Amino acid sequence: MTPTDVRRHTSAGQTPAAWTRQLSSVPHAAVSVLAIGCWLAVAGGTFAAEPAPADADGITVHLNLRYREGGSKQCVLDLAVPKQRAEKPRPAILVIHGGGWLEGDKSSFASDQHGTPANIVEFARLGFVAATINYRLSGEAPFPAALDDCRCAVRWLRAHAREYHVDPSRIGAYGNSAGGHLALLLALTDRPTDAGDGEPLAKESSRVQAAASDSGPLDLLYQHEHNQLRVVVEKFMGGPPDDARREQYRRASPTMYFAEKLPPLLLIHGAVDEQVDVRTADEFVAAISRNGPSDLSYIRLAHVGHCPHSLVRVPYLRQVVTDFFTRALAAATHGE
Repeated sequence: MTPTDVRRHTSAGQTPAAWTRQLSSVPHAAVSVLAIGCWLAVAGGTFAAEPAPADADGITVHLNLRYREGGSKQCVLDLAVPKQRAEKPRPAILVIHGGGWLEGDKSSFASDQHGTPANIVEFARLGFVAATINYRLSGEAPFPAALDDCRCAVRWLRAHAREYHVDPSRIGAYGNSAGGHLALLLALTDRPTDAGDGEPLAKESSRVQAAASDSGPLDLLYQHEHNQLRVVVEKFMGGPPDDARREQYRRASPTMYFAEKLPPLLLIHGAVDEQVDVRTADEFVAAISRNGPSDLSYIRLAHVGHCPHSLVRVPYLRQVVTDFFTRALAAATHGE
């Protein structure tokens, strides 16, 4: 299998004038998209005392809505909603910031002022309801705390679907780097009744119907064994993969779930990424392909490093991500 390969033909610092692709087929794979957080450190934001809506050219942005009562102050989200009410409820996208699970803030994706791709205002202008969340970082609580918070945010969207005109059967997740990892786990590991008795909004499902990942880590055991952000991964997992914790590393790795029935996925990776080895993506895509037909899109870019969409900002990826969610969520059903 030779994955999609994209080569850049512009000098550093120039606006890319041309990109050429070397395309080859991925067995049994159709096209889809997936994305969420980045290892990149992002400046922390301050919380308003109360949620307050803000206007952005036909979009209402609700700030600091609490999606999980009690506990951590991190469990808040910003929500962008088109002002014009559609005839039918709208699909929704949950955007998850990166930062190696140890830093970062939802403010990275809360507005379009800095041109960050996949921000919630951009998605809302395209007709989606979009939320970006804070979640417990590894300095506060190790895995699975961050994933539990992401799941709770999805359940919150479903519980408030009528209020914000959301179609609860059409929710996707996007993230870059660490956020992409969490977005993938939302798509791959969830079950309709995954919430325990102590979890908020337990009657709601936390499964998403599509996911896109911009350089999300796929195999945490590989990351540790090959000394790729080993200290960061250990902090996220609560220690090295010794004894019983080794199974936790497996449970936290999207590569362990290729045999499940998959929702539409989009993977975006750079071939010279020094933080997330592109070979883990190659192997994951190959395993999915061997398992049978899947709705999977894999974008593999030559000479590009970490987070081709959110950091490198390869121009055409904006349309790739938009088209993926438009197509995948239009066909989604809530019958997990």
